[in-house]
Amino acid sequence: MGVDLLVVASAAAAGALGGALVPVPAYRLSVPVQSPDRDACDRCGTPLPAGWRGWVRVPARCSECWARLGPPAWLTAIVAGVASAVLALCLGPRLVLPLFVALAVLGVALGAIDIACKRLPHKLVMPALWVGSALLAVVALVTWSWGTWLRAVLAAAVLFAIFAVLASLPGGGLGFGDVRLAALLGLFLGWLGWRTVLFGALLPWLVNAPVVLTLLLLGRAGRRSRLPFGPALLVGALLAIVVTVGVPKIIAA
Repeated sequence: MGVDLLVVASAAAAGALGGALVPVPAYRLSVPVQSPDRDACDRCGTPLPAGWRGWVRVPARCSECWARLGPPAWLTAIVAGVASAVLALCLGPRLVLPLFVALAVLGVALGAIDIACKRLPHKLVMPALWVGSALLAVVALVTWSWGTWLRAVLAAAVLFAIFAVLASLPGGGLGFGDVRLAALLGLFLGWLGWRTVLFGALLPWLVNAPVVLTLLLLGRAGRRSRLPFGPALLVGALLAIVVTVGVPKIIAA
């Protein structure tokens, strides 16, 4: 039990630290499609530093006017920390856990960007997909679980194909960023099993439905409004892990 609590605490701390660094990258990437990344403060126009210092800033504020850059750091830290703790509770001290924690931090960044400008940047999702595949292959090599890795890759391909078809339907409301994110999540969900993939494909729609209904009732959106689906995909994936891995683990304990 002590070891599990240490694992959970370590995962939560790592997730919170990563989440605290999310605001500035989210701020810089929250721009319309095919627009350049933000390189200055929107309020006063002060240029952001060149190189990595322009992406990693603590606190996440303009050095000139002290305007906040991106979402509140405390909020992104809490969300990433809680998500990482939940993943640690579900997965336990597995070799693959740090990769899931990294995915949680990336998910917070993607969710913040999608809410801000209704896009999921290709430059974040696709490298994560290829790097994630490679790192999972390393885990498969160390643990000799190539069947698990092949299932993960196949799950990514399956969810990519399904969501690509849904995105092509008239009025589907999905963008190709959602399709790429579905593939990335499918890779990690596939590592855990096909039941997790199935729940990960279905739960986002159940998560999104009350949000859409609430926005419609409040007049914040219309029937033709295009709403971000990335956050629902991310929350649905986390819930899928909880339902198919965490709950059975608790029942068996």
